[in-house]
Amino acid sequence: MVNKAPAKIGPGRRAVSADLKDRRRSEILAAALRLLSERPYAAITMSDVAAAAGVAKGTSYLYFPTREALFLQLLAEHYLGWFDAFDARLQASAASNLDGWIDGLLQDFARRPLLLQLMGVLHAVLEHNVPVAEVLAFKRQLAQRVTASGAALEQRLQLSPGAGSRLLLWLQAIVPGLAQMAAPPAPLRAALLAAPDLSGFVIDFSAELRRLLLALIAGLRTCPETLHDPRT
Repeated sequence: MVNKAPAKIGPGRRAVSADLKDRRRSEILAAALRLLSERPYAAITMSDVAAAAGVAKGTSYLYFPTREALFLQLLAEHYLGWFDAFDARLQASAASNLDGWIDGLLQDFARRPLLLQLMGVLHAVLEHNVPVAEVLAFKRQLAQRVTASGAALEQRLQLSPGAGSRLLLWLQAIVPGLAQMAAPPAPLRAALLAAPDLSGFVIDFSAELRRLLLALIAGLRTCPETLHDPRT
């Protein structure tokens, strides 16, 4: 579940007990989440987060050694919320209603702009300044959900074993890339639309993701051998 803002401990008060430390940690995460809803990740500093949480900058580093570690934790919480919704939607959808399942998936991504932002900086930024052990713990948690949800997806969409997990893995690369392509700076977007030979670079996120999902699922159904490692 995505972190919610807790009742604050109060500025200047030191968190001593485990409960107070957990609350302080939650306050820092909630402050970072608020800032991310107001500005891009690159424009947020640990000083900004500390000020928004009402703590000293040094205090924030007691809980998160780097800005990247802080936002990796936010991404982990957002991923858990997304997978919970994904699993619930999968159980509620009819096996034959592929279009309905895709509609629900697209609507869910549209409701989670902060998840898309965080996914977009995971591999290029966050993983480069977080201790390897923490990144591995994050990936193990993610792998568990991918495996479980992938197996349920295979049953629902009538895919071969391993195809559901592979499709979810592909989504981790496709979704942030499409989201970034679909949101160029306003001046660039206007210039692209004004140039007939370049207007094709202006895409709609949901429409393109739908096309890709339909193509990938069709390929996985008709050519399951694509799952095999071509090197073996």
